[in-house]
Amino acid sequence: MFRSPKGRLAAALTGTVVAAFLLGSCEAGTRPATIADLIPAPGAAKEDKGPAILDGCRSGTTHTEAWSCVYGDPGSEQTVVLWGDSHAMQYLPPFVRLAQQRGWRLVTMFRGNCLTADTPYKPNCDAWRANAFERIEEEQPDLVVTSTDTGNGYALWQDGERLTRDASEPLLRAAYARTLERLEGMTGDRPGGVMVIRDLPRASFRPPDCLLENPDDLAACDFRGFRKNAPGFDLAAARQVGGVRLVDLSDIVCPGGICSSAHNDMVVYRDMTHLSATYAATLTDWFGEQVGSLP
Repeated sequence: MFRSPKGRLAAALTGTVVAAFLLGSCEAGTRPATIADLIPAPGAAKEDKGPAILDGCRSGTTHTEAWSCVYGDPGSEQTVVLWGDSHAMQYLPPFVRLAQQRGWRLVTMFRGNCLTADTPYKPNCDAWRANAFERIEEEQPDLVVTSTDTGNGYALWQDGERLTRDASEPLLRAAYARTLERLEGMTGDRPGGVMVIRDLPRASFRPPDCLLENPDDLAACDFRGFRKNAPGFDLAAARQVGGVRLVDLSDIVCPGGICSSAHNDMVVYRDMTHLSATYAATLTDWFGEQVGSLP
Protein backbone atom coordinates (compact mmCIF):
# COMPACT_ATOMS: atom_id res chain seq x y z
CA MET A 1 0.00 0.00 0.00
CA PHE A 2 1.35 3.40 -0.98
CA ARG A 3 0.53 6.78 0.47
CA SER A 4 -0.04 9.33 -2.24
CA PRO A 5 0.40 11.93 -3.64
CA LYS A 6 3.70 12.02 -1.71
CA GLY A 7 4.30 8.37 -2.54
CA ARG A 8 5.56 7.27 0.87
CA LEU A 9 5.26 3.60 1.77
CA ALA A 10 2.68 3.42 4.53
CA ALA A 11 1.92 0.84 7.17
CA ALA A 12 0.77 -2.60 6.10
CA LEU A 13 -2.75 -3.77 6.79
CA THR A 14 -3.36 -4.18 10.48
CA GLY A 15 -3.62 -7.62 12.01
CA THR A 16 -7.27 -6.99 12.75
CA VAL A 17 -8.10 -6.46 9.10
CA VAL A 18 -5.99 -9.40 7.95
CA ALA A 19 -7.89 -11.55 10.42
CA ALA A 20 -11.09 -10.11 9.02
CA PHE A 21 -10.15 -11.17 5.53
CA LEU A 22 -9.58 -14.69 6.75
CA LEU A 23 -12.91 -14.69 8.53
CA GLY A 24 -14.63 -13.76 5.29
CA SER A 25 -13.85 -17.16 3.83
CA CYS A 26 -14.86 -19.20 6.89
CA GLU A 27 -18.23 -20.70 7.61
CA ALA A 28 -19.76 -20.13 11.01
CA GLY A 29 -19.72 -23.06 13.36
CA THR A 30 -22.85 -24.79 14.54
CA ARG A 31 -22.27 -23.85 18.18
CA PRO A 32 -24.10 -20.64 19.13
CA ALA A 33 -21.73 -17.74 19.64
CA THR A 34 -20.97 -16.49 23.12
CA ILE A 35 -19.49 -13.14 23.95
CA ALA A 36 -16.10 -14.81 24.41
CA ASP A 37 -16.22 -16.00 20.79
CA LEU A 38 -16.82 -12.59 19.26
CA ILE A 39 -14.30 -10.83 17.04
CA PRO A 40 -13.56 -8.08 17.75
CA ALA A 41 -14.22 -8.17 21.46
CA PRO A 42 -17.23 -5.91 22.09
CA GLY A 43 -15.21 -3.74 24.43
CA ALA A 44 -12.74 -3.00 21.62
CA ALA A 45 -15.20 -2.87 18.74
CA LYS A 46 -15.31 0.92 18.54
CA GLU A 47 -11.69 0.89 17.37
CA ASP A 48 -12.25 -1.74 14.65
CA LYS A 49 -12.21 0.81 11.83
CA GLY A 50 -9.92 -0.84 9.28
CA PRO A 51 -6.55 0.30 7.92
CA ALA A 52 -7.36 3.85 6.81
CA ILE A 53 -6.49 5.63 10.06
CA LEU A 54 -3.25 3.78 10.82
CA ASP A 55 -2.20 4.13 7.19
CA GLY A 56 -2.73 7.90 7.30
CA CYS A 57 -5.48 7.77 4.71
CA ARG A 58 -8.04 9.98 6.45
CA SER A 59 -7.75 13.75 6.32
CA GLY A 60 -7.95 15.36 9.75
CA THR A 61 -10.89 17.59 10.57
CA THR A 62 -8.70 20.70 10.39
CA HIS A 63 -7.06 19.75 7.10
CA THR A 64 -8.15 20.70 3.60
CA GLU A 65 -5.74 18.50 1.63
CA ALA A 66 -7.38 15.38 0.22
CA TRP A 67 -5.04 12.83 1.75
CA SER A 68 -5.05 9.64 -0.24
CA CYS A 69 -3.68 6.12 -0.22
CA VAL A 70 -3.24 3.61 -3.01
CA TYR A 71 -3.97 -0.08 -2.44
CA GLY A 72 -3.81 -3.06 -4.76
CA ASP A 73 -1.59 -2.73 -7.85
CA PRO A 74 -0.13 0.81 -8.09
CA GLY A 75 0.73 0.20 -11.74
CA SER A 76 -2.67 -1.09 -12.81
CA GLU A 77 -4.48 0.48 -15.75
CA GLN A 78 -7.78 0.05 -13.87
CA THR A 79 -8.38 2.68 -11.19
CA VAL A 80 -11.15 2.60 -8.62
CA VAL A 81 -11.71 5.54 -6.23
CA LEU A 82 -13.37 5.02 -2.83
CA TRP A 83 -14.30 8.47 -1.49
CA GLY A 84 -16.41 10.06 1.21
CA ASP A 85 -16.88 10.50 4.94
CA SER A 86 -16.57 7.78 7.58
CA HIS A 87 -19.61 6.02 6.09
CA ALA A 88 -17.52 5.41 2.97
CA MET A 89 -14.36 4.60 4.95
CA GLN A 90 -16.09 1.64 6.64
CA TYR A 91 -16.06 -0.19 3.28
CA LEU A 92 -12.30 -0.01 2.81
CA PRO A 93 -11.62 -3.62 3.98
CA PRO A 94 -13.70 -5.33 1.24
CA PHE A 95 -12.48 -2.96 -1.46
CA VAL A 96 -8.83 -3.46 -0.50
CA ARG A 97 -9.38 -7.18 -0.84
CA LEU A 98 -11.11 -6.74 -4.21
CA ALA A 99 -8.22 -4.56 -5.42
CA GLN A 100 -5.77 -7.27 -4.43
CA GLN A 101 -7.82 -10.01 -6.07
CA ARG A 102 -8.57 -8.15 -9.30
CA GLY A 103 -5.40 -6.13 -9.75
CA TRP A 104 -7.02 -2.72 -9.41
CA ARG A 105 -5.33 0.48 -8.39
CA LEU A 106 -7.57 1.54 -5.50
CA VAL A 107 -7.30 5.22 -4.54
CA THR A 108 -8.96 6.24 -1.28
CA MET A 109 -9.87 9.66 0.15
CA PHE A 110 -11.78 10.10 3.42
CA ARG A 111 -12.64 12.88 5.85
CA GLY A 112 -14.94 12.27 8.79
CA ASN A 113 -18.01 14.46 9.30
CA CYS A 114 -17.46 16.16 5.96
CA LEU A 115 -20.32 16.65 3.54
CA THR A 116 -19.59 15.43 0.00
CA ALA A 117 -22.77 16.96 -1.39
CA ASP A 118 -21.81 19.93 -3.58
CA THR A 119 -23.00 22.82 -1.40
CA PRO A 120 -21.45 25.17 1.16
CA TYR A 121 -21.22 23.53 4.58
CA LYS A 122 -18.09 24.39 6.57
CA PRO A 123 -15.02 26.17 5.11
CA ASN A 124 -12.44 23.44 5.78
CA CYS A 125 -14.79 20.75 4.59
CA ASP A 126 -15.69 22.70 1.46
CA ALA A 127 -12.00 23.16 0.64
CA TRP A 128 -11.34 19.44 1.19
CA ARG A 129 -14.23 18.53 -1.09
CA ALA A 130 -12.94 20.84 -3.82
CA ASN A 131 -9.47 19.32 -3.53
CA ALA A 132 -10.92 15.82 -3.65
CA PHE A 133 -12.90 16.66 -6.80
CA GLU A 134 -9.68 17.90 -8.40
CA ARG A 135 -7.79 14.77 -7.44
CA ILE A 136 -10.54 12.43 -8.67
CA GLU A 137 -10.68 14.27 -11.98
CA GLU A 138 -6.92 13.85 -12.37
CA GLU A 139 -7.27 10.12 -11.78
CA GLN A 140 -9.87 9.63 -14.54
CA PRO A 141 -11.07 6.52 -12.69
CA ASP A 142 -12.94 3.59 -14.15
CA LEU A 143 -15.21 3.55 -11.11
CA VAL A 144 -15.97 5.89 -8.20
CA VAL A 145 -17.56 4.32 -5.12
CA THR A 146 -18.98 6.67 -2.52
CA SER A 147 -21.23 6.70 0.52
CA THR A 148 -22.39 9.36 2.96
CA ASP A 149 -24.01 9.80 6.34
CA THR A 150 -27.61 10.94 5.92
CA GLY A 151 -28.29 11.61 9.59
CA ASN A 152 -28.83 14.86 11.41
CA GLY A 153 -25.23 16.09 11.35
CA TYR A 154 -25.45 17.62 7.90
CA ALA A 155 -27.77 20.53 8.60
CA LEU A 156 -26.87 23.35 6.21
CA TRP A 157 -26.25 27.05 6.70
CA GLN A 158 -28.00 29.80 4.79
CA ASP A 159 -27.41 33.55 5.12
CA GLY A 160 -25.40 32.98 8.28
CA GLU A 161 -28.09 30.93 10.00
CA ARG A 162 -28.25 27.20 10.44
CA LEU A 163 -31.25 25.54 8.88
CA THR A 164 -33.14 22.71 10.50
CA ARG A 165 -32.32 19.27 9.20
CA ASP A 166 -35.79 19.03 7.63
CA ALA A 167 -35.28 22.32 5.79
CA SER A 168 -31.86 21.12 4.62
CA GLU A 169 -33.15 17.88 3.08
CA PRO A 170 -34.29 19.20 -0.35
CA LEU A 171 -31.09 21.24 -0.63
CA LEU A 172 -29.00 18.18 0.22
CA ARG A 173 -30.79 16.10 -2.41
CA ALA A 174 -30.05 18.67 -5.10
CA ALA A 175 -26.47 19.14 -3.92
CA TYR A 176 -25.72 15.40 -3.80
CA ALA A 177 -27.17 15.02 -7.27
CA ARG A 178 -24.68 17.69 -8.43
CA THR A 179 -21.87 15.70 -6.82
CA LEU A 180 -22.93 12.50 -8.59
CA GLU A 181 -23.19 14.32 -11.92
CA ARG A 182 -19.67 15.70 -11.45
CA LEU A 183 -18.35 12.24 -10.60
CA GLU A 184 -20.02 10.81 -13.69
CA GLY A 185 -18.19 13.35 -15.80
CA MET A 186 -14.91 12.32 -14.19
CA THR A 187 -15.52 8.69 -15.19
CA GLY A 188 -16.33 9.58 -18.79
CA ASP A 189 -20.11 9.50 -18.31
CA ARG A 190 -20.06 5.72 -18.55
CA PRO A 191 -23.23 4.06 -17.23
CA GLY A 192 -22.37 2.51 -13.89
CA GLY A 193 -19.15 4.50 -13.51
CA VAL A 194 -20.42 5.86 -10.17
CA MET A 195 -21.62 3.56 -7.40
CA VAL A 196 -23.47 4.90 -4.35
CA ILE A 197 -23.62 2.64 -1.30
CA ARG A 198 -26.82 3.62 0.45
CA ASP A 199 -26.45 4.69 4.06
CA LEU A 200 -27.08 1.81 6.45
CA PRO A 201 -30.02 1.35 8.78
CA ARG A 202 -28.91 2.52 12.19
CA ALA A 203 -29.40 1.52 15.80
CA SER A 204 -30.89 3.60 18.61
CA PHE A 205 -28.22 2.27 21.01
CA ARG A 206 -24.60 1.17 20.83
CA PRO A 207 -24.70 -2.52 19.83
CA PRO A 208 -21.30 -3.43 21.37
CA ASP A 209 -22.44 -1.99 24.71
CA CYS A 210 -25.61 -4.08 24.53
CA LEU A 211 -23.53 -7.20 23.91
CA LEU A 212 -21.46 -6.45 26.99
CA GLU A 213 -24.65 -6.05 29.00
CA ASN A 214 -26.13 -9.32 27.66
CA PRO A 215 -23.19 -11.75 27.46
CA ASP A 216 -25.42 -14.82 27.72
CA ASP A 217 -28.14 -13.66 25.34
CA LEU A 218 -26.59 -12.01 22.28
CA ALA A 219 -29.88 -12.19 20.40
CA ALA A 220 -31.29 -9.71 22.92
CA CYS A 221 -29.26 -7.09 21.07
CA ASP A 222 -30.97 -7.63 17.72
CA PHE A 223 -32.77 -4.46 16.66
CA ARG A 224 -35.04 -3.03 13.99
CA GLY A 225 -32.86 -0.74 11.92
CA PHE A 226 -34.14 2.69 10.99
CA ARG A 227 -33.09 5.64 8.88
CA LYS A 228 -33.21 9.24 9.94
CA ASN A 229 -34.56 11.62 7.32
CA ALA A 230 -35.85 8.66 5.32
CA PRO A 231 -35.49 7.67 2.58
CA GLY A 232 -32.22 9.64 2.56
CA PHE A 233 -30.77 12.25 0.25
CA ASP A 234 -28.32 9.67 -1.11
CA LEU A 235 -31.15 7.48 -2.40
CA ALA A 236 -33.12 10.42 -3.78
CA ALA A 237 -30.12 11.85 -5.63
CA ALA A 238 -28.96 8.49 -7.01
CA ARG A 239 -32.41 7.89 -8.45
CA GLN A 240 -32.35 11.34 -10.00
CA VAL A 241 -29.03 10.96 -11.80
CA GLY A 242 -29.21 8.47 -14.64
CA GLY A 243 -26.38 5.98 -14.91
CA VAL A 244 -25.54 5.93 -11.19
CA ARG A 245 -25.53 2.49 -9.58
CA LEU A 246 -27.21 2.36 -6.18
CA VAL A 247 -26.40 -0.60 -3.95
CA ASP A 248 -28.22 -1.23 -0.69
CA LEU A 249 -26.89 -3.54 2.02
CA SER A 250 -30.13 -3.54 3.99
CA ASP A 251 -31.14 -7.08 3.04
CA ILE A 252 -27.66 -8.37 3.88
CA VAL A 253 -27.05 -6.58 7.17
CA CYS A 254 -30.67 -6.33 8.32
CA PRO A 255 -32.72 -9.10 6.64
CA GLY A 256 -36.40 -8.49 7.13
CA GLY A 257 -35.55 -5.17 8.75
CA ILE A 258 -33.92 -6.84 11.79
CA CYS A 259 -30.24 -6.12 12.34
CA SER A 260 -27.97 -8.32 14.43
CA SER A 261 -25.43 -6.81 16.78
CA ALA A 262 -23.43 -10.03 16.41
CA HIS A 263 -23.51 -12.58 13.59
CA ASN A 264 -21.32 -15.58 12.75
CA ASP A 265 -19.05 -14.88 15.73
CA MET A 266 -18.49 -11.27 14.65
CA VAL A 267 -19.58 -7.93 16.05
CA VAL A 268 -21.52 -6.40 13.16
CA TYR A 269 -21.91 -2.76 14.19
CA ARG A 270 -18.98 -1.02 15.90
CA ASP A 271 -21.28 1.85 16.90
CA MET A 272 -24.77 3.06 16.06
CA THR A 273 -24.07 3.81 12.39
CA HIS A 274 -20.89 1.99 11.28
CA LEU A 275 -19.99 -1.63 10.59
CA SER A 276 -16.96 -3.17 12.23
CA ALA A 277 -14.05 -3.66 9.83
CA THR A 278 -14.08 -7.36 10.71
CA TYR A 279 -17.64 -7.77 9.52
CA ALA A 280 -17.25 -5.41 6.55
CA ALA A 281 -14.44 -7.58 5.17
CA THR A 282 -16.85 -10.51 4.85
CA LEU A 283 -18.86 -8.49 2.30
CA THR A 284 -16.05 -8.72 -0.27
CA ASP A 285 -17.75 -11.25 -2.55
CA TRP A 286 -21.06 -9.37 -2.40
CA PHE A 287 -19.42 -6.11 -3.39
CA GLY A 288 -17.54 -7.94 -6.11
CA GLU A 289 -20.85 -9.05 -7.60
CA GLN A 290 -22.20 -5.50 -7.48
CA VAL A 291 -19.13 -4.08 -9.21
CA GLY A 292 -18.91 -6.77 -11.88
CA SER A 293 -16.30 -6.14 -14.56
CA LEU A 294 -14.70 -2.75 -14.99
CA PRO A 295 -14.75 -1.21 -18.49
